[in-house]
Amino acid sequence: MVSLNDLIEELDCTLEDFLDQVTLAIDLLEEGEQEEAVEVLKGLEEDLFDFLGYEEMEEGEGEEEAEEEEEEVEEKKPKKAPAKKAKK
Repeated sequence: MVSLNDLIEELDCTLEDFLDQVTLAIDLLEEGEQEEAVEVLKGLEEDLFDFLGYEEMEEGEGEEEAEEEEEEVEEKKPKKAPAKKAKK
């Protein structure tokens, strides 16, 4: 069984690794090595996506899924009865 302390320590190490990558990218930028810094930042971005559990989607793929979810929500809503006309 994993203790809370072990999980916090693992999280701390992971965050330290992310910070090291940011520091490296800053150092590379200060040295004028933009291409290398961009590569480091792209790697950091991938690491953060993995860490957060995000999945990469094709462009427009998220829009289709959002539309499908909206349709499902609309189907679940009960239909409203037509408005009754006021009696005079």
